[in-house]
Amino acid sequence: MANNFLNKTLVAIDIGTTKICVLVASLDYKGNLEIAGIGQVPSHGLKKGVVVNINKTVKSIKKAVVQAEEMSGIKIESAIIGISGGHIKSFNSTGVVAIRGEEVSQADIDRVIESAKAVAISKNQEVLHVLPQYFRVDGQEFVLDSLGMYGVRLESQVHVITGAISSAQNIIKACELAGIKVQDLVLEQLASAEAVLTPSERELGVGILDIGGGTSDFAVYKDGKIIHTKVLPFAGNHFTNDLAIGLGIPIKKAEELKRLYGFVNEESYLDLDRDKVEISLEYDGGTKNIETYSLYEILNPRAEEIYDLLFEEIANFRLKSFMPSGLVLTGGGSLLAGMKEIALKRFRTQVRVGIPQEFNDKTTIPDLIKSPIYSTGYGLLLYSLRKKDVEFEYGSDVSLVKNVFGRMKSWVWDFF
Repeated sequence: MANNFLNKTLVAIDIGTTKICVLVASLDYKGNLEIAGIGQVPSHGLKKGVVVNINKTVKSIKKAVVQAEEMSGIKIESAIIGISGGHIKSFNSTGVVAIRGEEVSQADIDRVIESAKAVAISKNQEVLHVLPQYFRVDGQEFVLDSLGMYGVRLESQVHVITGAISSAQNIIKACELAGIKVQDLVLEQLASAEAVLTPSERELGVGILDIGGGTSDFAVYKDGKIIHTKVLPFAGNHFTNDLAIGLGIPIKKAEELKRLYGFVNEESYLDLDRDKVEISLEYDGGTKNIETYSLYEILNPRAEEIYDLLFEEIANFRLKSFMPSGLVLTGGGSLLAGMKEIALKRFRTQVRVGIPQEFNDKTTIPDLIKSPIYSTGYGLLLYSLRKKDVEFEYGSDVSLVKNVFGRMKSWVWDFF
């Protein structure tokens, strides 16, 4: 076997609302993946997954990159980047073409996909992903692979995901200013699913909710393919802000309280070893006593609101029947005590908290990143790993944004 990937380095950057996480992995000639470096710093300059202050974002990226470089001893020049935010839209679309020969060719499949994605979208949006769900050949339903089948009419159903061009441009620009070339942009719920969902869950049908800092990203998989995505506008930062406002304390102290003592179901109150917590304030050297039960009274309504939105989404699109394997929670917000228990009661299905997993003997995950907060970053690495054999070339007159969007749309046949 040729040593094409000896000492190859893969880098993923999860640019989140609350944290910037950089993961560096080495890939040997046998395809074994091993984490070589980690960099993580608080994120400044983003709101709900969207860059609102590019200078602060650049500084945060630089700090995280330096940490990862120092730990790995590797100079980071390019990376695969996650993208999310309220600007992400998605919908299902169908296409139909006549089969040119007696059997379906790759050209026929390409044409029917083009037909399915030929729909009007807002001028400020760009197609990020076109993900085939299934095909029909002469009316035969749910054909997963139509290549080589005989017929005269080919139909396709695809899941189309779009994002705001300006949001992608700002993420790419921030990375460039930080000295990082963007290899690809990946929708974050696709990356998280790579890291935490088992092949069996994907095949049987499962939902995944990545509760991040600015948004909660939802996706449903069935027959190994994604069939639905949605970005919910509430996540971890909203819990923190609610505490800060409700208790009249600084944001930083509210985040500490949430992380150490926060809970969203009453049963978790029994697990706490104290009724009150004294915190120091950031002014006049003062302190404040907080009743721990008040954390539940503030945090529970926000958790219920997130699950109400998710329940509505599942009901409106009749997704429950596509989720026999239940719901997987991941992201930093899933660590808040009681989030799993509330979901169990609300959705009456299996619920588990997902962490990065080793699905084969070619990946080694250190204990340090076996946490939901690293699901997106590690999933980005797995995406990058699956793309390692693919080379894309574009003319010099094509912008970086169009280069990235072009690569994203070309992923379709590599993954499905």
